[in-house]
Amino acid sequence: MPLPVFIALAGGVAGFLSGLLGIGGGIVMVPLLFWIFPKWGLPQNVAVPMALGTSLASAVCFTLSGALGHWKRGAIDWKRVPWLVSGGVVGAAIGSTAATWVEGAVVKKAFALLLLFAFYRMTLAPTPKRGEAQAPPRRPGVFTFVGLATGLVSAFFGVGGGIVAVSLMVLAFRFPTLEAVATSSAIIPAIAGTGALGYIYHGWNRPGLPPWSLGYVNLMAWVLLVSGGLAASQLGVWASHRIDGTRLRRVFGVLLLFVAVKLILG
Repeated sequence: MPLPVFIALAGGVAGFLSGLLGIGGGIVMVPLLFWIFPKWGLPQNVAVPMALGTSLASAVCFTLSGALGHWKRGAIDWKRVPWLVSGGVVGAAIGSTAATWVEGAVVKKAFALLLLFAFYRMTLAPTPKRGEAQAPPRRPGVFTFVGLATGLVSAFFGVGGGIVAVSLMVLAFRFPTLEAVATSSAIIPAIAGTGALGYIYHGWNRPGLPPWSLGYVNLMAWVLLVSGGLAASQLGVWASHRIDGTRLRRVFGVLLLFVAVKLILG
């Protein structure tokens, strides 16, 4: 299969999961880009931050598309969004800066641990059933902290951050799963966008970047990922409102476990 087609198909998978699960799709895109960029002749200290930055730039488009779909269906809790975003953009600015300072091999191993957490979250962790009542409202500062944690993880690992946001909203605050997914989709564009801008800034004029790069965001890979993912994200939104995603989450969780083991073993 030609590499551009493979990247576009991966973007389609990432987009579908973005709409279905409220994540940015980075847990699919980042391992793929970890594998592709070295094949383009990039050294690891360039390939790793470029994989993270390009993934975040793609996640902006996927989650914005998914958020529009959830908004039309009235599933987003807009009261929480400003507090989540305010913490998230600060966390994303810090995370994107930290990731460019850390050795690429360390980031890859740490990303594998994130995948192990995602495997647990998608396959083993209990979640409230659809329609279950929401807990009493929490203080805004609590949601600002959730946004901060989401932004840090999002930018440092090049993922949208939905794994953190949805997990905290569902497991800690007893949000209904669908509402958590929809609200996560609404906050991730701002968080991922801030992180992507951080990677552009820290990679600006860095020697050794491939053609069509804005700092640590490669526009060629970005176009291929987004072209495959935008329509698929709407399909994921449609599916999230019609099917029980438990079985799909478990199958995807096993895939994450496999990728995590591969990253740990090198």
